[in-house]
Amino acid sequence: MEVLIPLFIELLGIYSIIVFANVILSWVVNLSGNTTVRQIYWLTNRFVDPALDPIRRVLRPMTGGLGIDISPLILLIFLRILQSMLGQTF
Repeated sequence: MEVLIPLFIELLGIYSIIVFANVILSWVVNLSGNTTVRQIYWLTNRFVDPALDPIRRVLRPMTGGLGIDISPLILLIFLRILQSMLGQTF
């Protein structure tokens, strides 16, 4: 068990980087005609969307279609809190 907690903390950090990269790529993908950028964005979406979809469902009625998706920010905050909690227990 002592080995799994640091590993899980590291995996949460890697996942946070993937979420952040997905946000950046979402801005770039429409401006770029590069197929590699689109493929990387599609790949990060496959990892990130399952976690973002429940947050988006909760936020959608509250934001009222503002056009700004803050769900990645909420996910990143949640991941950081989870990392911190696991780090304190270890």
